[in-house]
Amino acid sequence: MGRQVVVTAIVLTLSACHVLPESTCPAGAFQCADNVLQGCYADEFLGGAYWHTVQSCPPSQTCRVDTAGPAVDLGASERGCFAPDAYCPNEGFTQCMSRAWTDSSLWSCTLRASDQTLRWSTTSCSGQVPRAICAITPDGAPEPTSACLQVVENCPAFPALDSHCEGNVVYGCTGPTVIGDKALFDWVTTDCALNGQVCRVNPTSGPGCVTP
Repeated sequence: MGRQVVVTAIVLTLSACHVLPESTCPAGAFQCADNVLQGCYADEFLGGAYWHTVQSCPPSQTCRVDTAGPAVDLGASERGCFAPDAYCPNEGFTQCMSRAWTDSSLWSCTLRASDQTLRWSTTSCSGQVPRAICAITPDGAPEPTSACLQVVENCPAFPALDSHCEGNVVYGCTGPTVIGDKALFDWVTTDCALNGQVCRVNPTSGPGCVTP
């Protein structure tokens, strides 16, 4: 009985402070309510998932979600507080949306001439000739920019990174490594014999060094 009273008191206290979420919702969803961005997150204390405030927009801005479309998730760059004439962060902003290297696309925030609003536009990097993928360049820079970069394929990288055994050496195609305006894929090797092991192909995990 004592524990039940304590728990009830905590719930009442939180409710009085307006900390309790208002309603259940699908976990991971976002919505705008009264110019406030809300996210649906699991609540360990209450159980289930509830709406929580993520960001309150000032009067000069408008709350928006799914600005790139409900089928695309660009994360924080497609939801939140935007200028009234903006549906993406700012002109020139770029971001990669790569479901797979065979379907690699670049999303750009551009000014639409017809109504002077900032809107998302998309470029298929994987559809370019020669082959390109969306990657961040320059790699590791303080303010990196996403772009379609031409692929340099020194090993089979598409549709999947190749890996195989040659004797007791594991060959793995890795990348991309951004060098200038190129996306480099190259071999990385591991000599299993150096550790007294042999190279074997596991049906699940692929080639690797194992004890003979």
